[in-house]
Amino acid sequence: MKMICIKCKKEIDINSNYYKFIEMNKKKIVSTDYAHRECWDNFMNQFNGAEKSLKQSNFLLHGLTNHMRKTGIIPPEEVEIIC
Repeated sequence: MKMICIKCKKEIDINSNYYKFIEMNKKKIVSTDYAHRECWDNFMNQFNGAEKSLKQSNFLLHGLTNHMRKTGIIPPEEVEIIC
């Protein structure tokens, strides 16, 4: 049986470092997929970079919003207290 990497679509050698993903439904195996460890790690690292970029973007937007409120470009934030 050939094991094909779901990321790079190349064959995985049985003696190499790889992941095996098994999908189960009602205690039965539905599908089995494989990925080279390096391919999967590279894929997962993309999410770490995206999360860091999102945090930086949110930080910049928050700072810009505060500056625009201080300069009067946008109205101050209104807070409603509901009892």
